[in-house]
Amino acid sequence: MTLSADAIRRRNFAAASQLLAAANFLSRTYGLEEPAREVLLQEAQIALEARGDSKPWAKLVEAKEASERANDPWRTGRALVLMGWAKLRQREFTQAASLLQESLAMLRRAKAGRDPARIEALIALGSTLVYLGEFSSAIQRYEEAANSQVAQRDPALRGRALWGLGFAHRKKGKYEVAAHFLLKAKDAFESAEELPDLVRVLHNLGQVLYEQAKHKDALEHFHHALRVMDNLKMEVARAATLTEIGRTHLALDDLEEAQHFAQSAFQAAGQAGDPVEIAEAQVVLARVYYRQKDSPSAIKLLKDALTAFRERGMQAKTVETAKELALLLREHGAGDEAADYLTVALEETTRELKAMKSEANLL
Repeated sequence: MTLSADAIRRRNFAAASQLLAAANFLSRTYGLEEPAREVLLQEAQIALEARGDSKPWAKLVEAKEASERANDPWRTGRALVLMGWAKLRQREFTQAASLLQESLAMLRRAKAGRDPARIEALIALGSTLVYLGEFSSAIQRYEEAANSQVAQRDPALRGRALWGLGFAHRKKGKYEVAAHFLLKAKDAFESAEELPDLVRVLHNLGQVLYEQAKHKDALEHFHHALRVMDNLKMEVARAATLTEIGRTHLALDDLEEAQHFAQSAFQAAGQAGDPVEIAEAQVVLARVYYRQKDSPSAIKLLKDALTAFRERGMQAKTVETAKELALLLREHGAGDEAADYLTVALEETTRELKAMKSEANLL
């Protein structure tokens, strides 16, 4: 099982499955209940990580329930971490946050403060909170993960926590701070030889350069990341990078290239089944159509994107898209409808301010 866990970490799922089959045989033969639960948990992790299993959620629930029946809080907590990751990947952010907070409570009960699972939970919760627009809370989770003794000994975990800090600070508009943490994450991933994570950092550095209006430098990072993503078959990340390339070409006023990459991103996100990346591509494509004087197409795309953002509780994206849609509708002569979308933006902004006030009171 130790060899299998290492194989999962290296994403060698075929070898891990063979090792687990042997461990499962021994567990059944000798009636070893605890190893049997560990086998079940690792099988559920493979189902989630490999993304080739059509029912990973059912396996995660089975692993969690088996651990609960045995009053095994450590494995229950680890199962909840994986369930949180699953919901995060499905873009069900509210459910992901709830599961990850529950996992941290369970791991605390198991006295697993120095377990890598707790650090993984903190990082996943940080990412979830960023998508929900709760940037300050996300930074606290990432900082706790980055400063932990576990992360100090594990460059891959440390890199993911540092990446998260860069991610959150970029969302807050603090680009120099974001670049600082992303470069530190890049060093950590290079030392750990974690290529998929390294590619995501290149993508994020490109985003920071874009925000700093260094568009040609940003394109170099995005295309570098895209080449490696194609080799690694990282479908969702590839769709996100295509969207960023389209957005960058739009900033350079190259509408033809912007449209080409935004449409490619839309198709790639659809094939990957990621509603948030579909919406991100729709926003860029809508801006292209607006510049091409095709306001009806732009309005439809923005409405579709706004629906996706609202359904997933993405406050910052909802406010930004609702405002953009309202301005476009007003320009198109639909003043009443524009007012409705401005109301949506105001309601989301008010909700965010209330959450920030509540957080400040707690501090």
